[in-house]
Amino acid sequence: MNYVEIYSLLSANYQMDHINKMPLSFGCKVIFHELEKREERKAWEMWLTLYPKMTKENFMPFSEFFKMQKQTISKRPKEDILDEVERIRGSVRDKKKAEDNARKSAKYEASV
Repeated sequence: MNYVEIYSLLSANYQMDHINKMPLSFGCKVIFHELEKREERKAWEMWLTLYPKMTKENFMPFSEFFKMQKQTISKRPKEDILDEVERIRGSVRDKKKAEDNARKSAKYEASV
């Protein structure tokens, strides 16, 4: 992360005059806090894209999803992540096929 990104990150929520007068350790804490908030926003946006596809069987509250996202960043091997991606893609494909088949069936019954 370069200076411009850090400045942009901080100036969005803090007065820079105030930050500049504080000790360096405070500035570091603020930067880490803002980075955590940024990661939470990214996870929220990702969760929102998954929400419409969730059912009662596979619903996951955002708090669990975010906790899982934080863990996966540092502890999961690449192979596990790719396996999960394929599993998710497969479930989305299966759901889409089921919806398409239901639509086709409804069209056919309506035409008969």
